[in-house]
Amino acid sequence: MYEKFLQDSYDLSKYLSFSAKTSALDTTGNARSSEAACNCSDCSNSTTPPVIQIVNVTVEVPVEMVVEKIVNVTIEKVVEKIVNVTIEKVVKVPEERYVNVNQWWAEGKTWHNPGRFPLCSMDACFNFSRCENMEELLIYSYDVPIPPDRYYSNIKSSPYHTSDPEKACLFFIYQDLMEPWRPHPNEVPYWNHGMNHVLITFTDLWHQKNPPPETIENASVLATCLYETTYRPGFDIGIPLEGRAQGKVSHLYNVTAFGRKYFLTFRGTRYLGEKGEGVFRSHPSFKSMHNGKDVIVVTSCRQVTNDIMRKEDPSLGVGCDEDQELFDKYDFVDLMNTTFSLTPAGRSGSSYRLVESLSAGAIPVLIVDNGVKPFETLIQWHRCALQFPTGEMHRILPALRLLSREDVEERQRYCRWVYNEFLKDDDTLLRSTIRALKARFFGIFAKFSEKLPYYKPDSRRRRLQFLTDFVLPS
Repeated sequence: MYEKFLQDSYDLSKYLSFSAKTSALDTTGNARSSEAACNCSDCSNSTTPPVIQIVNVTVEVPVEMVVEKIVNVTIEKVVEKIVNVTIEKVVKVPEERYVNVNQWWAEGKTWHNPGRFPLCSMDACFNFSRCENMEELLIYSYDVPIPPDRYYSNIKSSPYHTSDPEKACLFFIYQDLMEPWRPHPNEVPYWNHGMNHVLITFTDLWHQKNPPPETIENASVLATCLYETTYRPGFDIGIPLEGRAQGKVSHLYNVTAFGRKYFLTFRGTRYLGEKGEGVFRSHPSFKSMHNGKDVIVVTSCRQVTNDIMRKEDPSLGVGCDEDQELFDKYDFVDLMNTTFSLTPAGRSGSSYRLVESLSAGAIPVLIVDNGVKPFETLIQWHRCALQFPTGEMHRILPALRLLSREDVEERQRYCRWVYNEFLKDDDTLLRSTIRALKARFFGIFAKFSEKLPYYKPDSRRRRLQFLTDFVLPS
């Protein structure tokens, strides 16, 4: 049996959705009027009551037939369930399309196959009327399952908060409860199928502290664990993990890009195992970047999960003692005096090191697959950071060495501006979140159309470069 979406009929596409279950009528169970629900020529003359919506259709084809899509479905009869579905045309998939084809998500890259949220956008899953006639974007914050957390902990004393749910445009739910049994967000009192609700999580992986993604209904997501293949641009927002060592490295913020001690550095945990998130830090192409001179890449196996794994299987700890000996020779703060700072994903696609690197005035070099970067509607990350997939780590050093001096200096200037404008402390991170939420409205409410900051490149340097490149004719 193959159960496929019918996507090629324009008339049917507005009314039909398909699943692997049996069929049903509209949400009330009654047949109601809509001519577009039928695709047969004599639909308007039918004595069978037409329906406004058909939500589930099961289609059976011979088991030996590989189906790419099914088109031109005729609904012959509608009663309490759909019967007699006639398939007029079946398009077969060419054999070369499915034989010996590797999936695009590689084995071990579990970030590439995350759970999927409901298909939502602002026009389909948001009630704009709640936000009318507001001088400021107002948010109601629940205290369950936990009170406002991390850089949202002071939201109730901010101008964006209201204690009256009837006046709220948005509802924040903080999901990172540490208990094993967590309530589903639909248990909060004003849930209303998730309409205008925002689920906030800083967890490494969605499933660790959040409900099944397909059950969040109309809610949007603010999270550090979003993926390019499943997040909903213009509806969900990537947020950063706040830095843990900013106070220790902020004195390096104003050191010029080429006045630094190192070219590229990393000092952190490597993760053990044959597959899973973060294990690429144990790959030879990651560790081989270390040259002991201007490039320092050192790792330690000392981590709770690693310790458990090594106890169960000592063979996983091969090389850990040697790594630790090298790791202990270098100081984290000293290594942040670097032009480029490796920012590899760990158990999550996000990393504390991103904000830490920016606070030290270093240029982040991201190593991540499928990750959504923070505040992508506010920050042009390609002007600051560089990013490499985990399968392309051998390209990092050659690519960095080839960057021009002007490019490196301009990247550092933009990175500094990004940190100062959007990421430097808790108040700034909260304000950046509000800016990103307002950007979702695209000017629908004029008072939410906040003038965003403008980055000005170094025009003096650009003029000097123009004069250098310009040659007068002889």
